[in-house]
Amino acid sequence: MTSEQAAQLIDNTLDLVHQRLQDLESQSLRQEHQALAAEFREWRHPSGGHIDLMVFPGLANS
Repeated sequence: MTSEQAAQLIDNTLDLVHQRLQDLESQSLRQEHQALAAEFREWRHPSGGHIDLMVFPGLANS
């Protein structure tokens, strides 16, 4: 997976998380909303403004 593909995967995941957070809010499921928001807090608001991607040996050409 290239770094561009990884970045796109993260973007797509965050889009789905945002949609799910809206669904949970509209259903008044506050605890579930808080749990999901906490799970993805670092992804949504990374320290330094970006998420560090690490390449693992053997996966660079996957």
